[in-house]
Amino acid sequence: MISFVILAAFTYTSGLRGATLTSVFKDVIIWVTVIAVILVVPMSITGGFGTAFKEIKKANYVTLSSSMVPAYATLVLGSALALYLYPHAINAVLSSKNVHNLRVSTALLPLYGVGLAIFALMGILVFAVPSAMHYLSQFPESSRGILVVPSLIVYSMPGWFSGIALLGIFIGGLVPAAIMAMAQANLLTRNIIKEIKPNMSSQSEIKITKIFSTIFKFIALGFVFMVPATFAISLQLLGTIIIVQILPAVFFGLYIKSLRKQPLIAGLIVGIFSGILMLEYANNFGLLTSSVFNTPFGSLYVAIISLAFNLAISFGFSALINKKVMISKKIKNR
Repeated sequence: MISFVILAAFTYTSGLRGATLTSVFKDVIIWVTVIAVILVVPMSITGGFGTAFKEIKKANYVTLSSSMVPAYATLVLGSALALYLYPHAINAVLSSKNVHNLRVSTALLPLYGVGLAIFALMGILVFAVPSAMHYLSQFPESSRGILVVPSLIVYSMPGWFSGIALLGIFIGGLVPAAIMAMAQANLLTRNIIKEIKPNMSSQSEIKITKIFSTIFKFIALGFVFMVPATFAISLQLLGTIIIVQILPAVFFGLYIKSLRKQPLIAGLIVGIFSGILMLEYANNFGLLTSSVFNTPFGSLYVAIISLAFNLAISFGFSALINKKVMISKKIKNR
């Protein structure tokens, strides 16, 4: 609750510039933490990672069955395709200083994938730290995942360093939340409210955006307290199913001139509705617990199936319209 109040006050007064500068500060802390932990902890353990991998064999863990490999692969693909389509990603792109800075920043983004891989190694390394494992054993298995990295840091690093590292984790959660809330508020202000009031001044836009950004944050806070964590993940997967449907219009539509507006819109509508329908069918029109759909090729992530429908309509009907236009031109030329 306190963190959300800080977040609301911070973004209301500082806006995107404040979030961006804080993000640089956050990145420095997190990278120092990641490099320090992944070097210091293995050296402090007899046998290093070898001991950690031996200890993990004694634990109960879930492995991916062969039947779920297609589902997992398409989930990765769908999530990757949707990554840059979310409003907060577009908001960050449009606020960049110039094209050069945007290209450099985008080229360096894969470094975060390296950081995530190191975080995954921390999940293995924690098995070789008995004090951290004892602490984690006091919590249900379903809620231990979020505590693995903090417990590893606290029980294996000096107190002063742990404080700095935990600060980085705290800020690391606030910065994306701030940018997401601002992106949502901007979408509402620019695309809905300004359509109703086209003569609205820039100052009024900023004021309304700030107000709705704050409202969205506390709606999100309500979800934290009211919605189970597993259901929140299901909502995220549903969001990906919907947002990935704008890929043909936003990405292919910019580079492939043969695509027509009407098929792109039709493909978008079919993709969204088919995706939601398949998701509901897969869950027997009840609580969302699964986002995969059984097909002759195995279980696949619904977003990829619905995107395939979308692409088929967008490219297929665009080709038919272009062919019809060409035939009409030949007839006229005769």
